[in-house]
Parts: sequence; structure tokens; C-alpha cells
Amino acid sequence: MNSNKNNNTSGITDDITNHDDELMSQTRETAIQFFKEEYDLEIEITNQKKMPTYVADEIDVEGYVIGHKDQTFNISVNYKTFQTKNFVMSPELKKVIQSKKQK
Repeated sequence: MNSNKNNNTSGITDDITNHDDELMSQTRETAIQFFKEEYDLEIEITNQKKMPTYVADEIDVEGYVIGHKDQTFNISVNYKTFQTKNFVMSPELKKVIQSKKQK
């Protein structure tokens, strides 16, 4: 019976892992789309971290503009609504975005 319990627990863990992988993929695409639509920028995602559910329903996404590793950002994506918020950027990226807004 112990092996069945382990298998059940393993199955639950696999389901959680698969669900988290799916959320990570969806939030990655949301961030990529945000930068493309808002600023016409292609980005590379370098890190993602899911916040504990008791803190927020968010995944923090970090990365940079392709071809410009100094133009870094951090943005949060709500994995229930797929809305972005808490957009923080490097001074180099801020200059690029401001110059695009002036055009």
C-alpha cells in the first residue's frame, strides 16, 4: 500500500509541475506579447519565479531586449488574468522606450 501512496503523491506532484510549467509558458508569452505590442521590442526571457499563492497570483518575469543585454526588465504577470504590472526597467531600456514614445 505504501507504493500506491507514493505513486498517488507522485501523480499529484506531476500534475502540479505540469500546471506550473503551463503557467510559466503562458506568462512568458504574455510578457513577450506585451513588449511587442506596447513598444515593438523583441525580448529574451532569462528567469521566471512564481510567487507563493498566499502572496500573489503572479509570476515575476525577467529578461532583456534581444541584441541589447543592458536593456533589462522585470515585470509581473498575473497567472489568473494574464495582466501585466510592476514593470521595472533599466535606465538603458527606459531611454529606448522614451525615444519610441516621442516618435
